[in-house]
Amino acid sequence: MLRKIIGIILALLFTSFAALQYNDPDTGIWVAIYLVAAALCVFAAYRRVPFILLGLACAAFVVGAIYMWPEKYEGLEVGGGDIKNIEEAREALGLLLVAAVLFIYAVVPRRQVTDTTPLTQKG
Repeated sequence: MLRKIIGIILALLFTSFAALQYNDPDTGIWVAIYLVAAALCVFAAYRRVPFILLGLACAAFVVGAIYMWPEKYEGLEVGGGDIKNIEEAREALGLLLVAAVLFIYAVVPRRQVTDTTPLTQKG
């Protein structure tokens, strides 16, 4: 139950991230990225996504974060440096956040169904 609640909360968070991309020069790409992340969170919460897909998505987000990392990290706050570096850092950290969430969903063990038949009743 907790897995589902957290998945829904994360999906809402990533959906809000998508909504905040309206003023970005490459809006479509970032909206799609965050909506895919939201959908994966919902599917993972309900155990409707294969482990391999979560792993591949996680790896893709890490690769994207590495690609987006700024030449010079100048923080996340506007006013402290070159806006291009700040924006790239924000985008890279957003991708790392998504990757971390998907990694956790991929490695958290699924509940195992155990045989509850008493030992005395087994053949």
